[in-house]
Amino acid sequence: MPGLTLGARQGYDFGVIASPQKHIAWLGLLAALLTGCAAAVAEGCMPSPIVWDQPPDDPAIGGAPQPGHYFVNSDKSIWASAWWAAEDADGVWDEDAQGYGIKVGWFRPEGVTLHISGQRLDAPAAPLVAQIPCCYPTRFQATGLIFPTEGCWQVEAQAGDRQLSFVVWVGED
Repeated sequence: MPGLTLGARQGYDFGVIASPQKHIAWLGLLAALLTGCAAAVAEGCMPSPIVWDQPPDDPAIGGAPQPGHYFVNSDKSIWASAWWAAEDADGVWDEDAQGYGIKVGWFRPEGVTLHISGQRLDAPAAPLVAQIPCCYPTRFQATGLIFPTEGCWQVEAQAGDRQLSFVVWVGED
């Protein structure tokens, strides 16, 4: 019996029967993704897309930087690590972020001061607190971000005339 084929996946045979464990694993993954997305969308929050890419080389990082999850502006001049927002679904961070800091690595134009701000979009809240240590002379810059409450947050970064803005959902487990 011939299998069903899809355009970009020519030759994938849906007629092959997978083990029950594979079906359960795929259903579990689908349920987790839909639950995370549904929570954010239910609150009216549309998290920004996260890309999987290799950041720029930087002497501050031992060896070549490894590919990872990032928020990136259009000209790739500012990158923000997004490991903390990519665990469950794009832009959804299911941790208790109330008053807790998140370490976020950034790449920005070399030697340019990085400014970060953030505001909650879906309700009144104190602003995001960005801890930005002094004196990183290369493109890499370590920071700490503190979200005072759960909710839908817009984070904005500026380095010189370059900007990056992204939206994340911060919620409790």
